[in-house]
Amino acid sequence: MDEYDVVIAGAGTAGLSLAYLIADRVDNILVIDKRPIDNIGDKICGDAIAEHHYIETNLPRPRGTSLRKKVEGIYLYGTSMEYKARIVSSYGGYVVDRHKYGQQLLNEALAKGVEVRGRSQAINFMLEDGYSVGVVYRDLDEDRVVKVRSKIVVDATGYTASLLMKAPESWMIEKNIEKRDIIPAYREVVEIRRPLWDVENLHLHFHSRYAPGGYVWLFPWSKDGRLINFGNGIVGGVSLPKPKYLLQLYSEEIMPELLSDRKIIKSGQWVIPNRRPRHVFVGNGFLAVGDSAIMIDPATAEGIGYGMYGAYLASKTIIEAIEAGDYSQEFLWKYQRNYMTSPYGLRQARLDVFRIMLQAHSSDDIEFVIRNGILREAEISKARDEDDVLSGVEKFMRAFKAIMKGGVKIIKNLNYTLKMMRRVKELYQRYPDSPAGIREWVLEEEALFREIKNRMGIHVPDYWRNVKLNR
Repeated sequence: MDEYDVVIAGAGTAGLSLAYLIADRVDNILVIDKRPIDNIGDKICGDAIAEHHYIETNLPRPRGTSLRKKVEGIYLYGTSMEYKARIVSSYGGYVVDRHKYGQQLLNEALAKGVEVRGRSQAINFMLEDGYSVGVVYRDLDEDRVVKVRSKIVVDATGYTASLLMKAPESWMIEKNIEKRDIIPAYREVVEIRRPLWDVENLHLHFHSRYAPGGYVWLFPWSKDGRLINFGNGIVGGVSLPKPKYLLQLYSEEIMPELLSDRKIIKSGQWVIPNRRPRHVFVGNGFLAVGDSAIMIDPATAEGIGYGMYGAYLASKTIIEAIEAGDYSQEFLWKYQRNYMTSPYGLRQARLDVFRIMLQAHSSDDIEFVIRNGILREAEISKARDEDDVLSGVEKFMRAFKAIMKGGVKIIKNLNYTLKMMRRVKELYQRYPDSPAGIREWVLEEEALFREIKNRMGIHVPDYWRNVKLNR
């Protein structure tokens, strides 16, 4: 039986980033993926990555044909698109060719001596005395089961979390995810006759008809704006038409001059876990990264960069564990706590509250906030990391004027959201130092988010409540 120091199941961005980061200090690394080697990276995705993730992790940036377009920021639109707000990043970001970028990461890992096996689908752990000591996978070419031993097993299989879902109950890993916290999504890469109106920014259109509880996105996929990444994501857990049908309606009713005669180059649908991180994603000889651990920005569903940062933190703990010869959950807990209390973990938890608020309101409400200056562009950017964006006399007067114009509900919920974001941040800063305190923390965390969700339900437009959903 082959033996490795680390086996990583999943050759997505998080898995390959982790392999790359540990390869200089760890001798024997195996990455397995169900895709053929040539198809690694070919995943349905929004394809956008903020530059600051590379600054945080020092991972290789997209280059050559992997890079489709550099962008400066993000525009947010309400129902009419007449009013908009811009989130500006100090460093900008990239739109990538997901397949070619995946191949770039693969080659970076291979160059460092990482072994990669394609057509190899993870099935289960090998467990001994409560420890993961290897992986069982199916060789899809030869249709045979293969076992490999390892000191540490990593689940980077994405939404399915193929190994994590089979973790022993003694590890206390969170497995069940509410349907409201899952996004069904559909995406097309298309060629259009007229170029996108602005190729220097990403565009998120919050429209309740075409993306209830989510948004439609239009991202430049070429420098001239003739190729775009066009898709939508909707809230899960309620009866709605399929995202593909809604996106086609959008192209016909909102932007027929731009999208009605588009040429579809590639398309597909998938689901995204979109919420705060799993309460626990490490065990004895085991840890998860990326979507398997639910590392994502709940407000925008941008997950590539969060997975990269998770891989960065995991790499440090894995190297320390191998040097110490300690693969226990207690030792690997350092990675767990470091992520939960990091700027990424705190932001993710706080923005989960913000996401729940957005799901409770229509796109008309979002436009109301933008149109009346309740949250201005700089404040929307600050709200990602700070809790007091509506404090002060000036902001109070803005809110008061908005209430007088009929925005009582959205203002009350916005103020409630900011208060709860502070409470969530304080709770995550108190994340336990060891597994011993996790049960009490989880009970408090679940009660807090139950309160938030009970206060703010899911907005479903009346016209979808009364339609037979056979599409």
